[in-house]
Amino acid sequence: MIRPLRAGDIIAFPYLNAIGRCTGDDSIGSFNWYVPPGGPLSIGRLPNQDETDAMIDSGEIVILETEFDSLAAYHAYRTYRDCDPRLVSPGGASSTGHLSLRAERGSRVRERVNGFLKHPDVAYQHDPVTTPFRIALTATYQDREVAMAVLGRPRGRHNADGRTVELYRFAAHPDRPANTGPWLLSRCCAWSRLEGYDRLLTYAGVQNNNVGTMYQAAGFELLGTTIADRSDWHSREGRAGGGRYRKWRYRYVLASHSIEARRPAGRVSPDQARLTDQNTPAGPACASARTLVQGELVQTREERLARRETTLITDARAFLDEYDCGESDDTAPLVACFAYRTPEDSLVAVLCLRDHSGEQNPRDNTEAVTLSTASVQTDALAYPVNVLRGLIADACEWARLHGYATVENYLTGNVATAAVEGIAGLEIDYDHLRDPSVEPSERASSSSSSPSVSSA
Repeated sequence: MIRPLRAGDIIAFPYLNAIGRCTGDDSIGSFNWYVPPGGPLSIGRLPNQDETDAMIDSGEIVILETEFDSLAAYHAYRTYRDCDPRLVSPGGASSTGHLSLRAERGSRVRERVNGFLKHPDVAYQHDPVTTPFRIALTATYQDREVAMAVLGRPRGRHNADGRTVELYRFAAHPDRPANTGPWLLSRCCAWSRLEGYDRLLTYAGVQNNNVGTMYQAAGFELLGTTIADRSDWHSREGRAGGGRYRKWRYRYVLASHSIEARRPAGRVSPDQARLTDQNTPAGPACASARTLVQGELVQTREERLARRETTLITDARAFLDEYDCGESDDTAPLVACFAYRTPEDSLVAVLCLRDHSGEQNPRDNTEAVTLSTASVQTDALAYPVNVLRGLIADACEWARLHGYATVENYLTGNVATAAVEGIAGLEIDYDHLRDPSVEPSERASSSSSSPSVSSA
């Protein structure tokens, strides 16, 4: 034989329209077979395991795939692009108090997301995700996926203003605990706010006529309803129309201010970039000398997303050069840049997070993110230490929601040192300052008295 059959193997007759899955036992019914009505094998008996082994040796049967829990999962794998149900294991939970949050990103993320949406145990009725998205947040229980929410750039160009993010998909296991929807939506709102968005947009009622009860429970505002006719939808091969449906449109307001967005909601083409690049100052827009308090400031994000790397916007880079608090660190890839602006759109504080993991694709790094550089306009703030401390706390919360296990601290300078002292468990990495070439794992093993990695 080529190899012995194992449980989960998908086998097929090359010249006959029949698919089978090995169940792993030695009984006569050790295979689950799918035979189309009227197919060649509809008449007569199906082969048992000994006969199947001989047919695999002769080439009459081939092993297509392996490790599938059911033929329905294999059908989803073959039917939908970038969909692999083998990468997930959906399940239920007893209560929301037992749920944990996991961020889905990095390699094969779309296959995992679509694998959950189209898993036979979930049976999500809408189409799978076919376009790039920012992140998928998953509610888990004992490493089993209970619910998943997918967020990204709004589909409608009139909403792609850099201040709005859209909830593309939301699906949950049938055995989910009560209030799973609001539990996960609250995390989506927190992530969206820390990403610098002001509005979260979503829809209900597509395919299943759901009025969006969980959005109402989570505090979303109903903007209106739309009736659409899908009977003539045939844009893709094999896609059939679905009649009329009513769609409910919801919005959650995360922040309210007049500051123009500094970056798009996702990767956009140069033609679309003009929607968010207008009136961006070429130099640092700094506040005048006055005593600003933290409650008057607006938190923003000052980086620009790109396919290969993330870069700082122009005025944030200039602000860092003018008001750098400590040693500058720009050798590692930029991950995020948090900032505070005045209502008049002037920068007063900037904090950069970088990736020192050495991963070829920084999106694959889930171990640690680094607080690398901070700048504060101290002469404009009443309490500059508290302002920077607020940015650091938000950055740590963002790192937790974004899927990082730990946050490392490379910040230096008097203001940064004082700000870090107010956050439990986060301290200056003195070993890195003495020798930046030392890896975090080597520092942790060589000295237990100097903390190098702290939990977010």
